[in-house]
Amino acid sequence: MILKLSMNYYKLTIIINAFLLLGISNNALSQQSSKYKLLEVPKNNQIEIDQYGYFYIIDQDNLIKYDNEGHTLYHYSNKLLGNIDQIDISNPLRPLLFYKDQGLIIVLDNTLSQQKEPMSLNELGLYQTSCIANSNFDNGIWLYDIDVNEIIKINNLSQVNYRSGNLSVLIPNMKFPILNLKEKNRKLYVVTRNKIFVMDQFGSLLSVINLSAEKGLIIKEKNIITYDGNAICQFDILDFKIDTLLKTKEYFKIMKLENNIVAVSKNRSRINYVNLNQ
Repeated sequence: MILKLSMNYYKLTIIINAFLLLGISNNALSQQSSKYKLLEVPKNNQIEIDQYGYFYIIDQDNLIKYDNEGHTLYHYSNKLLGNIDQIDISNPLRPLLFYKDQGLIIVLDNTLSQQKEPMSLNELGLYQTSCIANSNFDNGIWLYDIDVNEIIKINNLSQVNYRSGNLSVLIPNMKFPILNLKEKNRKLYVVTRNKIFVMDQFGSLLSVINLSAEKGLIIKEKNIITYDGNAICQFDILDFKIDTLLKTKEYFKIMKLENNIVAVSKNRSRINYVNLNQ
């Protein structure tokens, strides 16, 4: 079955295939792979998958949401704001869009309808914000601003609730830049090129994971899966053990698809199931 995403642009085929890893059976893989067969999407676009298996494609200033059969569900675009730099779909009921050049954050709902006026980070004196993350704990928004070198949390009214202070002073061994932020289970995961810093809701440092998650960070209940462009690794939250699950340079990034891990190929032409037998 071929799932054609209805967009009138130059298209690049993305195939979702299952393959064997660590002794997973063909039957188990074939049952899962039958759900997602073949997608066609515009070349060089951002691809994200939420916890319910919906696909989000960003093409410059356009955001389109698809179901797993390739049907277009919803669309959002604001040409006045320019290209979309980042989307956070950790809460599919409250996706966030970040327009870096404009210093603006847009809050959407699950139908990609804008919920309020754009949040202006410039009005808060934050002119060099590089990444944002949803806070599902209190509907706030985490962000990192390069200029002040702080992790900051704002509430739903665009008011600053928390500032970390200069991170170079607080955490001398932190090597910059900060590449990504992700909140899970009331913890904030701060991704740099060679480490993951874990903080609580008040910004206190809880632990440091000596892994790079530059190409993907998947947080589960008992472990954390990372990809740095060279190997997919697993960090056990309970005993702090690190295992290398797969050495590969073939992937652009890894993501979670329902209960599975999928990997986007480096040329973004293929998405494979990575069954790690968790």
